[in-house]
Amino acid sequence: MKHHKFTQKEREELLKNPNISKVLNSNIEFTEEFKQKVLYEHKELGKTANQIFKEAGIPDWLNITGYAKTCIKRWKYQQKHPNKEKRGRPKIEINKPLCEMNQQELIRDILILRLVNVFLKILEPL
Repeated sequence: MKHHKFTQKEREELLKNPNISKVLNSNIEFTEEFKQKVLYEHKELGKTANQIFKEAGIPDWLNITGYAKTCIKRWKYQQKHPNKEKRGRPKIEINKPLCEMNQQELIRDILILRLVNVFLKILEPL
């Protein structure tokens, strides 16, 4: 399902399922209860990923490329490493007041402003 953009019809179909909490453009967010249930059934009862997702009412077209198996693998890893930071861009608070910023954040902001100034000086003659 990588890079698949859900249509409005697909989103509506997915949101009807009580195990799905949110559907974005190309991502599905499952409920925590569902994730725990899936991990339990997979480990303790020995059910396959496809079997669990089918019993939960997740549409078959979603699991074309082994989506269920990939989800279970990711959820197992997240369960073993709960404090590990998520991949992707770090969250930066843009409008955080100066009085609430720590020293590292202030230094980072100064460096960013200096880089912007250098960039603007380079652009000025153009």
